[in-house]
Amino acid sequence: MPGAGWLDLDGLRRELASAPGGSRLRPLGLGRVVSGAGALGGLADVAAGLGRPGGEVVVLATATPMSAGGRDLRAAVEEALATRCAVRWVTVGPGDGAVHADEPTLAAAASGTAGAGCVVTVGSGTITDIGKVTAGDGTPLVAVQTATSVNGYADPFSVLLRHGVKRTTASRWPDALIIDPAVLLDAPPDLNRAGVGDLMAMFTSNADWYLASAVPGRARPGPDPGDGPSRPPGDPPYHPAVARLVRARGPRLPELAAGLGAGAVPGAGRGGGPAPVRPGPGPLAELAGLLTLSGIAMGVAGSTAPASGMEHAVSHLLEMAATARGQPGSFHGTQVGVASIVAARTWAHVLRRVADGGLDRAARLPDPDAVRGRITGAFAAVDPDGAMAAECFADYARKLRRLGSGGDPGGPLAALRASWPTHHEVLDGLLIEPAALAGGLRAAGLPTRFCDLPEPVDDETARWAVANCALQRQRFGVADLAMLLGAWDDADVDEVLAGVIS
Repeated sequence: MPGAGWLDLDGLRRELASAPGGSRLRPLGLGRVVSGAGALGGLADVAAGLGRPGGEVVVLATATPMSAGGRDLRAAVEEALATRCAVRWVTVGPGDGAVHADEPTLAAAASGTAGAGCVVTVGSGTITDIGKVTAGDGTPLVAVQTATSVNGYADPFSVLLRHGVKRTTASRWPDALIIDPAVLLDAPPDLNRAGVGDLMAMFTSNADWYLASAVPGRARPGPDPGDGPSRPPGDPPYHPAVARLVRARGPRLPELAAGLGAGAVPGAGRGGGPAPVRPGPGPLAELAGLLTLSGIAMGVAGSTAPASGMEHAVSHLLEMAATARGQPGSFHGTQVGVASIVAARTWAHVLRRVADGGLDRAARLPDPDAVRGRITGAFAAVDPDGAMAAECFADYARKLRRLGSGGDPGGPLAALRASWPTHHEVLDGLLIEPAALAGGLRAAGLPTRFCDLPEPVDDETARWAVANCALQRQRFGVADLAMLLGAWDDADVDEVLAGVIS
């Protein structure tokens, strides 16, 4: 598997431990990565080696049809496990396979996997997230990756739906991750390419993470006492070694995207168009390695901040709107790719404002009551009972409290203003031009405008998601900075959306 050295977990542990500040990182809890041709055939040995004596292996999956090497994946998994294990299948979600990690689905999964000697998840990032939440009480967990769609196979977090709002929740690491190119090759090509979009976030999310560390009251190494047991810990300070795990390999992504997009036609397979050409195993294997590194980076940081900034907040709002309206959404990574262009354009917009003296004016935090009213109004169309708005305001209020906790008479941006040349230099090394980001997406056969997504997003919904993305969660990012600079009015939002909407 190309790039297999990246998946030397012991080597990564040594590298991180020896880095400056390595002692404040979380342990890398992913036990094993079994990758390469024939990896699926070793599933029984992995599960039997991890499982409780006498316990059956419960395979958690959805109803989505899947194949590997041209044969039914369920049959292949059953055959691989049955050589050494007693096997029971638990299928969750609707018959069309469109599963959501909501409360009823989590309850069904927990009930179905209770008492298992080992849980094996086979399917999407969502089914893996469900397994990471429901395989508790020390039950071993093995994740079989079925597509290069997201980085969530290799991290200790789960994205769950609470009151209609997507929330990243601390869960657990898989004990083993199985990556077999034969399985990846049989995934839908558009789903595999979605992983390129998910990884494009590295060019904006690390800048957001660094920014959060530069603003007092935001990034802290410990948990937020007000977060409650189901919330992730407070975002940790920016850590260069963690950022470099994936960002140092960023220059490979455009070339890798071109390999994945060879022969692909943006939008192919929709509306009667020709199906895109499947990429070869080499690019897919390397993409899987990059996604695994991205998941590891989040896990050791103790936060999704290394891979999730403004672009993910925009994508989450689009997904929430689609769910509330009963409409299908596009693949997560495909949406993130388009939203990454918006985030890159937002950074360019903010940097121009700062260059024009935007930081010289003391910023004031918004009044919480005014923010509550704005959030309620912003979510009214997709939130008839107000639960979504209440959930978002609870998180945004935490952000306001943290920003106001510094007590600096110069306002929440005083420290940023005092050391701006140093901060600007770091940010320049993390960001790339929006046009370069868009070029990488096009090379992979991915859309670069919201209206060109597989499930197109209309201009009004795109504007809504971008304008309100900072109100959706407690993490500080570039859209928050734009708001504090007075650079996030309707005209500002339209400026960053130019060329990304119709």
